[in-house]
Amino acid sequence: MRAKNMFFWLSCYLRRRGHLGLVVVLLMAHLASGATDQAPRPGTAVLRGHVQHATARTISVLYGATWQGGFAHTTTATLTKAGDFRLVVPAPATGVLHYAEGYTPLALQPGDAVQLSFDAARSEQPLRFSGRGAAANTYLIQAYQQSNRDDEAGRTPAAHAARLSATQLHHLADAYRQRRRAALTRFARTHPLPAAFVARQRRALDYEWATALLSYPAAQPKARQQSGAAALPTGYFDFLPTMHLGQYAADLGEPALQGLRAAYLAGVLRPLADSLPPSPTGGYDPAAAERLYTRAARAFGTTPLRDLVVAQFLLEQVQYYHADLGPWLPTFRAHNRDSTIARDLRAAVRAHQRFSSGQPAPAFTLPDAEGRLVALGDLRGKVVYLDFWASWCSPCLAEMPASNALRQQFASRDVVFVYVSLDRQPAAWQQAVAARQLASPNSVHLRADQEFASPVAQTYGVQSIPSYWLIGRDGRLIQKDAPRPSAGAKAEAALEAALQQ
Repeated sequence: MRAKNMFFWLSCYLRRRGHLGLVVVLLMAHLASGATDQAPRPGTAVLRGHVQHATARTISVLYGATWQGGFAHTTTATLTKAGDFRLVVPAPATGVLHYAEGYTPLALQPGDAVQLSFDAARSEQPLRFSGRGAAANTYLIQAYQQSNRDDEAGRTPAAHAARLSATQLHHLADAYRQRRRAALTRFARTHPLPAAFVARQRRALDYEWATALLSYPAAQPKARQQSGAAALPTGYFDFLPTMHLGQYAADLGEPALQGLRAAYLAGVLRPLADSLPPSPTGGYDPAAAERLYTRAARAFGTTPLRDLVVAQFLLEQVQYYHADLGPWLPTFRAHNRDSTIARDLRAAVRAHQRFSSGQPAPAFTLPDAEGRLVALGDLRGKVVYLDFWASWCSPCLAEMPASNALRQQFASRDVVFVYVSLDRQPAAWQQAVAARQLASPNSVHLRADQEFASPVAQTYGVQSIPSYWLIGRDGRLIQKDAPRPSAGAKAEAALEAALQQ
């Protein structure tokens, strides 16, 4: 699952790792003596609190969503010995609060002075805020928790999409959005929510509604597609222009709008690109790029949102499909008005070239479970099947039975399976290795403890996991995005071919 760049990116970000889910109570009297009560400086917000039974020494706010779906900024505080903390964040800021392995949504406005304390040992309790700015954040966590409950209970439109007609799904999405709107209205009656915040949350519900409709084609089983049961009515996507999405430039970093963008890519742009005829020399015809912009303009107008969506598509082609964007770049340059997008796309093209077959595999040195440092160069002379994973990654864990079988099949061959975990916590990593029986004479287990910010993940451009790489005996790359273990015969053939080189 390419979790970092797609599909309700923040919702997946939170659900993949689990929200803080920590009990939060009104600040204790000792907190007031442990931290200052200074008012926030202009253009900032203050978040302060107390952690009981601390399991990590720092707490952070990640904010400033990037066009690719990550965060541009992080503000971190070190807990005092008593467990107190104080964070000053430039505001407005929308993002997540991060402590240990937990993340929870957060929104701060200039002048906010939000207070919280929680017990890290009681993860089952809900989060509660107090102080100026508490109402908005209380709504966010309650809405997020309700969305999780709906998802687990099968009450969301997505839970029924695979068995409904497009018209039936539309009616279900309408009803679900209405229930969520009613919940927002009830909350706003009894809590001092800023009018701008309420308007933004209503738009977020609209974005989620649109995402449900856009996701319908991809949710259909092949049998329904072939039988015609999942056919789209004429004008199915005509709701998009009526939303006037391009006029809400301030929402470009909103998680719900990023989810809509990802769904539009999967449901509209990608199928369109796949249906276009190839150029005589292979790959996409340069004229296809202009058709993508024309199609996106129907939904978003000639706006930055249109340009961003197409740029996201082009980035995906480089990162995941290794496409040569050369023929498309003139059209991109003619339309693009964002220097950040241009810079990131250029970097992706350069990275793709750096990871071409035959290039030296980037060196790294990481500790194993006993603390011994292991370098990639130490494995020269063997074929390396490199697996980036984490104990909190469900798709990663789902691959492990097949990985065990593949590893056993090549036990007597010159292949070493290198598992690089992105877990922050060593205990979670070691428990997963033991529980999944991953240790073996032909495996090496290493940990990069900063998740996607780990230097090795950054060096290899790992933006989602699991991620598999094949490295030759000479230390040169054979294949980025190598077949995953569950690919069976394809993975076996790739390893056999590597052994012959």
